[in-house]
Amino acid sequence: MEEKLNMYIVTTENIADKTISEVKGAIFSEQVISVNIVKDTLSGLKGIFGGKSTTYSDEYAKGRNLAIKDLKAKAHSLSANAITKVQVSYTQFVNSDIMLIAITASGTAVVIEE
Repeated sequence: MEEKLNMYIVTTENIADKTISEVKGAIFSEQVISVNIVKDTLSGLKGIFGGKSTTYSDEYAKGRNLAIKDLKAKAHSLSANAITKVQVSYTQFVNSDIMLIAITASGTAVVIEE
């Protein structure tokens, strides 16, 4: 059973109304997911004709969620209860009929006074 890791995750340097009592250090997560271009190109035709194709959006969200989950686990292993200065970036690589999406997330693991 997976342990639930509740913690503050913010893109700012500070958390409103909270005091950072200890900085544990920088943490990073790299995730790579594959997307089948042939299948997704067909579903992407909706976008050309005015509809919304959520295929790529779903894959980006999946990758971001994996990266944030990994950051939480790394912060937890450092006994941190918050992550500040979170940044997420995406890069695409295409190889034949497979597209790889690389998601990189980083932040600073900190301890805040509750």
